[in-house]
Amino acid sequence: MKTTSLKRILATATMGAALAAVLAGCGTTPAAPAGQATGGVGETPVSQAAGTLLLSVNPEIEIEYDDAGLVTEVEGANDEGRGVVSGYAGYEGRACREVVSELVGKIYEAGHFNQTVDGHDRNVVVKLEQGSGYPGDDFLRGIEDDVRSTVGGFGLESDALAVAPEQLDDRGYIGLDAAKDIVLSQLGLTEASFNDHEYELDDGVYEMEFTSGGVEYEYEVDARTGKVLEADIDGNDDWDDRDDWDDWHDDRYDRDDDWDDADDHDDDWDDDRDDRDDWDDDLDDRYDD
Repeated sequence: MKTTSLKRILATATMGAALAAVLAGCGTTPAAPAGQATGGVGETPVSQAAGTLLLSVNPEIEIEYDDAGLVTEVEGANDEGRGVVSGYAGYEGRACREVVSELVGKIYEAGHFNQTVDGHDRNVVVKLEQGSGYPGDDFLRGIEDDVRSTVGGFGLESDALAVAPEQLDDRGYIGLDAAKDIVLSQLGLTEASFNDHEYELDDGVYEMEFTSGGVEYEYEVDARTGKVLEADIDGNDDWDDRDDWDDWHDDRYDRDDDWDDADDHDDDWDDDRDDRDDWDDDLDDRYDD
């Protein structure tokens, strides 16, 4: 699996989280003596929302968590996701990694792993949304490890892939390098030669062409969720634009259709003459007798 860049990003994120904790500690006001109230009368400390995770298989589920890494909200982000979380309760205040793994189990029970990608079990993508914080050094890595253990317990060959905020662009889309890692992992490949081009991402989808082991592949990666799909060449504008280069050649062949139509008129005229000539065939037959 091609995970070098992913590990580097997560390692950087871990160092960043640790540094943030140190800096926060340096600027912290000394603790009040025991028994001395902090804040106003009757105030209860409230954990601030730290961020949002997007869990994607085919269902898409958003999990919000606080600065302690405890879940505050769970919401389906598409129809399949809403179906999975319908009636799901008891998640508030629980560890994010625990809730995510539990939701993966519900996705499995709902049969969403039955649909494979080119014969491979679907991977689970866990994306930390733009602007989200790290409650701990191993927050994202811990979620990834727990999800991997969960799907392994179901006998699946799925992998878990974490996407850090550092791998997103300014629109919150997964970056190209991470998207390449995702598609290679989904297909069980370790390396490939990509036919790179400019990705407009007007529809939020990477259309990728690449070669590995002498085999050519064409796949799409959803830039928002990381889900991998077989390329829909006919229905995708980007594929069509890339195919436009040879349209002039098609037009040359189209121009001779007018000649064909003109020739059809001559054919009709010849047919009429032939029909008029058929009247004397009976006379010829009489003389032959």
